[in-house]
Amino acid sequence: MWRLWYVLGAALVGFGLLIGAVAVYGYTQLVDEQARAEQLLSQSQGEAELRLRQVRIARIEDDKSNNILFGVGSLIPIAGGVGLVVAGHRGRRAA
Repeated sequence: MWRLWYVLGAALVGFGLLIGAVAVYGYTQLVDEQARAEQLLSQSQGEAELRLRQVRIARIEDDKSNNILFGVGSLIPIAGGVGLVVAGHRGRRAA
């Protein structure tokens, strides 16, 4: 049974790390996109164009906050996986 805990724990840790890596990658992409959007914002000529670009920057900032939440949320499966590995290790020592 302890082998099952090890496998499940390792799978959860891997899944959490994958989610975290994707969140960090997405965040870095959004930082680059925001820099380009802010540069275009400074070059806006009409009020409608200015508002459209402001909305785009607000959307990017919202997506960045979502990536931060996913990154922090990825700690949950990582912690659960570590807990399962520890439980499997204790079970192995007891057996």
